[in-house]
Amino acid sequence: MNILNHKFIILGSDHSNTLGQIRSLGEKGIRPIVIITEKNPFIINKSKYLGELHIVDNIHEGPRYVLEHYSNEKYPPFIYTDRDDIMCVIDDYYDELKGKFIFWNAGEKGRIRKLINKEEQIAIAAECGLNVIPTEHVKRGEFPKNLDYPIFTKATNSLNPFWKANAFICHNVQELEEAYMHMGVDEVLLQQYICRKDETGIEGISIDGGRDVKLLVFTSSYRFSKNGFGIYKRLIPFKNEELEDKVARFMKLARYTGIFEIEFITDKNGIQYFLEVNFRFTQFNHACASVGFNMPYLFAKWCLQNKCDTSKLLSTAREKVFIYELEDFKESVLHGNTSFLHWLLDFFRADCYIYIDSRDMRPFLSLMSHKLKKMLKKEK
Repeated sequence: MNILNHKFIILGSDHSNTLGQIRSLGEKGIRPIVIITEKNPFIINKSKYLGELHIVDNIHEGPRYVLEHYSNEKYPPFIYTDRDDIMCVIDDYYDELKGKFIFWNAGEKGRIRKLINKEEQIAIAAECGLNVIPTEHVKRGEFPKNLDYPIFTKATNSLNPFWKANAFICHNVQELEEAYMHMGVDEVLLQQYICRKDETGIEGISIDGGRDVKLLVFTSSYRFSKNGFGIYKRLIPFKNEELEDKVARFMKLARYTGIFEIEFITDKNGIQYFLEVNFRFTQFNHACASVGFNMPYLFAKWCLQNKCDTSKLLSTAREKVFIYELEDFKESVLHGNTSFLHWLLDFFRADCYIYIDSRDMRPFLSLMSHKLKKMLKKEK
């Protein structure tokens, strides 16, 4: 088994998630082939770890390009991605890709699209013994039948490009009516609102349709952005066997092979509730490598050896502090929630970042140059 015999293909975007994958693979001597739709990239094309970059017209062209150019490799290439919509397009091409590539899937065409639906995930989570939040599926304009206010509204899945804009906290009927006026979807999930103490994402790998599953890193946030995501957080090696068993059952029921993130919310009483599963990488995938788990590399290695093996990793894995440097600066300093000095101290305490990497600085410098040019244009 030699991983370097295999090509690595990323159907991604010109942003931090794809950049993290490129860096993680690059640190293992792998220069990936990246396929994107952005016509004028200015981030990932600056990374010293990039192998080839190809630009296609739309996300549907990505799998077609892969099939046309890499179907006859002696060793099946790996395919990774960073977005739900691209993951679904790969799912659409399941039959054509099967046997020629190693890619994230759920055992049959169309099943990833089904699994991205939040109600499907909630049903599986409940069957696995995970705490689920009381939820009702309604049409926009309808009111809850069994939920008490406050309630939280969300889209039924994340394929709608404006799914975040459908999230509202409603304390009464009037606020729900107002929220409906600003939504861009016809089907809505209403959930009992959980007063959050923390929100945890756990990064994991599932191989062979859920036969072997390992949870590797979990996060605990110091600060959250306005849209609810943790932007200054701890990344901690995962060690909860009971929860890992339940998540492993989830992946087996889902028949999922791939990298994933499972999210939980913890209330003020310390009770943990299931939120959702992302069947893909998250933005801090490269930060996981600094903890001791290079996930793009590990997935490939474990697939080839047909076993998840953390025996040599757990003894060297270490907790790290991670910061979304630009997002956290905007939310904390520019919005007046934290002093610049306090933020600066937090910044230097961090071990890893989204864009900044001392070994690969050109993507960050290019991003800052791009932002500066946009600011200057607005001032003219």
